[in-house]
Amino acid sequence: MPDSQALKAAAFLVQALELDDDPAALADDVVALKRDANAGIFTIELDSSVGSTPFLIYDYQLSVRNDDGLDGQALFDADLRTLERAAEVDTPGPRILAHAIAGGEAFVLATTPSVHRALTGQGSASALVAPAADLALEQQTAVARMDAANELLRLLSEADDAALRWLRAIQAEGNIEINDEDFLEFNDAEAALALYVLDDRSIQHLLRALNLFVASAKSQSENVLGRLGGESS
Repeated sequence: MPDSQALKAAAFLVQALELDDDPAALADDVVALKRDANAGIFTIELDSSVGSTPFLIYDYQLSVRNDDGLDGQALFDADLRTLERAAEVDTPGPRILAHAIAGGEAFVLATTPSVHRALTGQGSASALVAPAADLALEQQTAVARMDAANELLRLLSEADDAALRWLRAIQAEGNIEINDEDFLEFNDAEAALALYVLDDRSIQHLLRALNLFVASAKSQSENVLGRLGGESS
């Protein structure tokens, strides 16, 4: 028997996307990421023509106040402005697809930027093209590579430190054993990060650069070992 809020979230999803599915059947696949007194976040993945499509469903109890004294209406208005602004300036994070108010409740449907582009017919991101000025002189590209590598080293080190702090916080809450199958209830920031990572555009350049670094480093290492082996023979 699905949770009543999950059933309402599924019904809103069906209506917003004009699906033929039975909300009761979809409700079994709706997963709660967060549940507060007057607001919650659910997630669900659906199969579609563009592949597996993740969605976030925010729900609000408009007249109920949370521990900070904010009612659901205020939270709904603030989240709606944030999502709309993110789409306007093309910042990372969820993209709003629909919102609705029904009685004393409100709902917002969001997804990743890539799924949003596909569903709205905006197509894929443009291909990576280096500006002509960056390619004009070899010296300029050498400086750009050095600066970018130094910046990547700093940011990756900071990201690893942040990941360690996050894992320690999880452990401090009593979740001593952490593995890929553990379920974590996300807060707002973690839900946004999860959706960002799920978006294939979010870190595509970073993954491409890291793959190139690893492949090149491995090749250079093998070449060095090969030369040493030839000298010792």
